[in-house]
Amino acid sequence: MDIKNIVVIDDDAFVLDLLKIFIEDQDCKVLTATTAEQGLSIIRKNEHDMVLLDINLPDGDGLTVLKKIKEISSEIPVIMITGGSDIQVAEECMEHGAADYISKPFDFEYLKTSIISNFLGA
Repeated sequence: MDIKNIVVIDDDAFVLDLLKIFIEDQDCKVLTATTAEQGLSIIRKNEHDMVLLDINLPDGDGLTVLKKIKEISSEIPVIMITGGSDIQVAEECMEHGAADYISKPFDFEYLKTSIISNFLGA
């Protein structure tokens, strides 16, 4: 698999660090953002292959951000990150084009499978 570029948007520094380490271990490059606006700016300015997007951000909800990402690049796979109480919102995001969603705490084997399967479709 070629090196892939993944953008991770989450306001929790611990989650960002955890995902960055995990994704880099999968031989991917990672760009991180702590706000919706910062994440959208990265997506507009950089080549990217996938986005991991938290549903709850300080400056926007995941569904709105997902729609903006899809306006920028309709083909990019977006995996939603959700807390246990956000499953209904995550499902709504999938109806609007999200490729998958993962719940916190992370099942890293599932996350790895989701990343790989979404790259194979890209």
